[in-house]
Amino acid sequence: MKRVLCISPHFPPVNAADMHRLRQSLPWMRANGWEPVVFAVDPADCETASDPLLLRTIPDDVEVHHVRAFSPRLTRKVGLGNLGFRCWLQLRRAVDAYLSRHRVDLIFFTTTVFTAIAHGPHWKRKFGVPFVVDLQDPWRNDYYLSLPREKRPRKFAFDYWQKSRLEARTMPEAAGVLAVSEPYIRTVQERYPALRGRPELTLPFAAALGDMDIARTLPEVRTGASGGTSQVVVRYVGRGGPDMAKALTILFRALRRETFSRLRFEFYGTSYARAGHGVRTILPVAVQEGVADQVREIPDRLPYFVSLRHLLDADALVIIGSDDAAYTASKVYPYALAGRPLLSIFHESSTAAEFVRNTNAGTVATFGTGDDRENAVDCAYRALSAMVLDPPTVVLDQQAFAPFTAEMMTRRLCHLFETSIAGLR
Repeated sequence: MKRVLCISPHFPPVNAADMHRLRQSLPWMRANGWEPVVFAVDPADCETASDPLLLRTIPDDVEVHHVRAFSPRLTRKVGLGNLGFRCWLQLRRAVDAYLSRHRVDLIFFTTTVFTAIAHGPHWKRKFGVPFVVDLQDPWRNDYYLSLPREKRPRKFAFDYWQKSRLEARTMPEAAGVLAVSEPYIRTVQERYPALRGRPELTLPFAAALGDMDIARTLPEVRTGASGGTSQVVVRYVGRGGPDMAKALTILFRALRRETFSRLRFEFYGTSYARAGHGVRTILPVAVQEGVADQVREIPDRLPYFVSLRHLLDADALVIIGSDDAAYTASKVYPYALAGRPLLSIFHESSTAAEFVRNTNAGTVATFGTGDDRENAVDCAYRALSAMVLDPPTVVLDQQAFAPFTAEMMTRRLCHLFETSIAGLR
């Protein structure tokens, strides 16, 4: 059996979005001929919150190595809080030591801590081990270059500078590329022609069916506006941000079109900031559209399984998409599995929109790059009307859903591993 070294600084019990690909794949890798070994950062050194229930989804016999990282209180004195910089030396030394003692066929980087991926060329040169990169998000993201300086993230200039250089040194050396969205792959191939012709795979995050079973063991969540028995509580759990303003405007204009007095919208976990420090990005749009009295936003992140329980206990659900055409909302799978009436608002090029339609998971309202949103508002209005007057029964198309399960997606992932090393033998 071949051995793959999986680099994921965030790993259970750390509750971070970028560890789910690996977490969901681990139970199925051996069945596809690959023995996984995980290198992660000690949870005590990660600033992201933990969810101990996540450990129940990791096979007991998977080999996991934790490395330490410098305290952010120390590194921020020189302007660095990024986990990849904080664990740079420790991760390099730990993997060096492991590779000097063990045979490894492939290194798999699956993380949005992009700085960690920059070790790939070093391990390739020193130990002859090829590596595959999972682009869950763009590494060098040009999206914000189109925005005025005042709307760009804090420290954007330095962040863009270091990511540009590390990406350019790393990506041309990759033996294969995996991404949640095909445009991410095409972008790096255009930047680095050496990648053209190398194995590639577009693969969104998988649907882990067992996660919903764990969530159902948690206490019921009926909080906030949901106390009223006649109210219809529509929930969203996930990040917010300025790139979602267009989809939110469509939603709130549909809500404004008629007084759906029974509808209450609850948005949870909309910021990645530490608890109590999150900036609201949903409520300001609701205020602008005149529907703030029906909207509640809690920016603090929720534990993973608590977030799933919130979906299960809602009367209806809404998914807000980005105005970035390449954005793929991996959260769409638990929304579909929750079995609640669903309204999703996506860019017309989003693969998530196609998924919702094909699996019969809910209603899809789409928008393009222009300013014409009336058709999307009409569609959203009809969906909201149904939620109040005649909630639809959700019958998921199981045959269409099957390819998106963790078992099937891990099979495709391991095939990428095989093809990435095949030409190197």
